[in-house]
Amino acid sequence: MTNLDDALSAVRDGTVLAVGGSPLSRKPVAAIRALADRAPRDLELLTFTGSLDVELLVRAGALRAVRSSLVSLGEAGRAEAFQAAVLAGEVEDLEESEWMLLGRLRAAAAGMPFLPTRAGLGSELVAARGLKEVEDPYTGTRYLAVPALAPDVALIHAWRADPDGNVQMPWPPDHLADVDVLLARAARHAIVTVERIVSHEEVARSAERTVLFGFEVGAIVEAPRGAWPTASPSDYPANVLEVRTASTVGEHTKENV
Repeated sequence: MTNLDDALSAVRDGTVLAVGGSPLSRKPVAAIRALADRAPRDLELLTFTGSLDVELLVRAGALRAVRSSLVSLGEAGRAEAFQAAVLAGEVEDLEESEWMLLGRLRAAAAGMPFLPTRAGLGSELVAARGLKEVEDPYTGTRYLAVPALAPDVALIHAWRADPDGNVQMPWPPDHLADVDVLLARAARHAIVTVERIVSHEEVARSAERTVLFGFEVGAIVEAPRGAWPTASPSDYPANVLEVRTASTVGEHTKENV
């Protein structure tokens, strides 16, 4: 267990940073705000569905690229800072389909150079991302070979953990919890903020809720309400108005930071 400042020292200029959560749930907002204050540069942000995390880091001038299947504030509206930065050529939009991203992360987590998938075949994304096809040696079927994608650092928010970093989610887990676990396992270093640190005994009593084990986590940080104003399931719901407000606060630019 460590503090947020020490944990975020792993994120340096040029880092490929994976961030978990869905548009209105379990975004590690406290950590993202702290990271924005550190003013890193040239980050590539990887997120399955980006929202407030993207907006805050764009406004801080921290990003050179965003790799995601979707960037939106959900019910809170458009990701206006991201949209403006892409149109101005300040941030590169590396859009990929959901299944292309999942395949790439699964390959990295499994230690494989690529995984075959039908997702994306025939789309413009194949040429745009320089992807290649492979042939199934048993049936001759053609598949898209999506290369492994191992982020330098993954940053996710979860329900609770013990001091050794055994991380738990409420049961049943919420939407995209499995993707967050995959991000952590694909990354070279995983930072997990949690609503609370509990005893080893409490975690052991509900072992079925454990989604990451201590040896898979590089840093564990207690951050109560660390997802606010997005939701932390079983603790608090999202506040859509606050998400909208937070996305417009701190309008930094690369020139004035």
